[in-house]
Amino acid sequence: MTTQVRYSVHCRFRCWLAYFDLLGTRKLIRSGKHNQVFRMFSKSIDQAKRRTSSSSTIYPIWFSDTFVFYSLDDTGNSFAWVDQVARWFTYFLICSDIPVRGALSCDDFYADRNNNLYYGPALVEAYEYAEAQDWIGFLLSPSSVLQLDNLGYPASERLDYAYCHVPFKKGRENRIGKLPACILGQWSTINGKNACLDNLADISHMVYALRFSRGS
Repeated sequence: MTTQVRYSVHCRFRCWLAYFDLLGTRKLIRSGKHNQVFRMFSKSIDQAKRRTSSSSTIYPIWFSDTFVFYSLDDTGNSFAWVDQVARWFTYFLICSDIPVRGALSCDDFYADRNNNLYYGPALVEAYEYAEAQDWIGFLLSPSSVLQLDNLGYPASERLDYAYCHVPFKKGRENRIGKLPACILGQWSTINGKNACLDNLADISHMVYALRFSRGS
């Protein structure tokens, strides 16, 4: 009997993949605020489980402050599922005062759930576009925009997204131009009130404070 991990063609496929990074965790850990870190992680894990519990085709992965959701194919139906999971995940984290940034890609991915082995262009692109952003938000990366075009569902017609000049960190500027960014909370406005945007201003101030604090 061998314990060697073996390559399987069944683990490789094209898919939609949403990557998320929780913001401010390193500053909180360095400042000894472990209870706040645990609260962020536990609430995020709870939301990841809730968002995917009703779907048998969307799978969550998480490690520390990184969360990933991926589908088993690159169809329009799978986009609808991953998109819904990603937007609501973003929404509830922000409403829980947890700053987050993320990106959605569509490309090749190798997922061996039995061995916790994950890699591929889909993960690399989603990671790069999520980590490069200099704001709280969620966007569609170039590969996902291309696949939506191929499916006949252009990103410009997605009601919950709008093309804009997404702010990127210095040295990691986007050279493609405008990208579709999620209009946070657009789908949950009640009587003109957007709970997500109401929390966003307060969270932005918190992230600013964390970024420039000295661990006090």
